[in-house]
Amino acid sequence: MDRAADGRARPVRSFIALEVEEPARAAIASYLAELRLSDGVAWTRPENLHMTLKFLGGVVAGRLEELAGALGEIARASEPFTIAYGSVGAFPGLARPATLWVGAEASALAALAEAVEEASARIGVAREARPFHPHVTLGRVRGHGKGRRRPAALPEGLRTALEGARARPFGIASARSLVLFRSDTDPRGARYTALGRFALGG
Repeated sequence: MDRAADGRARPVRSFIALEVEEPARAAIASYLAELRLSDGVAWTRPENLHMTLKFLGGVVAGRLEELAGALGEIARASEPFTIAYGSVGAFPGLARPATLWVGAEASALAALAEAVEEASARIGVAREARPFHPHVTLGRVRGHGKGRRRPAALPEGLRTALEGARARPFGIASARSLVLFRSDTDPRGARYTALGRFALGG
């Protein structure tokens, strides 16, 4: 059977991430419930909360299998660690944001992200030009990127709520595994499927 016929040559939209574990997940989900009262933002569903280490874009299945092997090696060479979640911000800024996020801090994150970046580059995924900024996406402002030279301003009430949470803590949680996700969209928004989980420390 040829690769096109069995679907192996069809690109799979995918990314590599750390899942947000409890109790930080519950704290961020609770904050999301407060913010969802505001329109104009495509809010992240609580079950989709994660920290992206590398967005891959469309990758054929054979390359993903190769990458999965490398992720297993990276995970076995790493130890579980703790992440502190806190502060609310936006890219490029809260005045006219495109992406709203909760920050994340852990000394092990930069090295882990770089190892994932290198493994992704070996299967042909372009390296990220921007510095790694660990975060959990809360939502994306609707209308951004559709012919606009700058993101639209947020409603005053939402901007005030976000600015008031700049230093808000969301607790700490363990990072236990790397996850290779498939990303699909449906009328309800993004849907993520784990293609592989790789336990840190093996």
